[in-house]
Amino acid sequence: MFQRNGVIVYPAAAASADAMFEAALEAGADNVASTADGHEVLTDPNDFASVREGLDSQFGAAESAALAWRPTTTVVLDEERARALLDLVEALDDNDDVQAVIANFEVADDVMARLGVTA
Repeated sequence: MFQRNGVIVYPAAAASADAMFEAALEAGADNVASTADGHEVLTDPNDFASVREGLDSQFGAAESAALAWRPTTTVVLDEERARALLDLVEALDDNDDVQAVIANFEVADDVMARLGVTA
């Protein structure tokens, strides 16, 4: 249900979507997702260092770069289930023994607003 990826994030001002896509693919990246907020470059964990170095030499230091677990499928939650799951995630985050919480759920923006959660 989860896959390990290298995730490299650049601000939108670092390059155009086309320039980032081309440079990332030439460096060995698997995919690039560009939005108005920025660029997210996904790599195979084995290629992470070389892709990061290639992009750093062209665009400067990334906003963030790390290996991360990413869901391969997601589950859309209604308001009731979202409330219960967000309470569970909060309890896990508050536990000193928990290092990270990784999940595969999606909650619509209007449901998040009704629950009083901001992005």
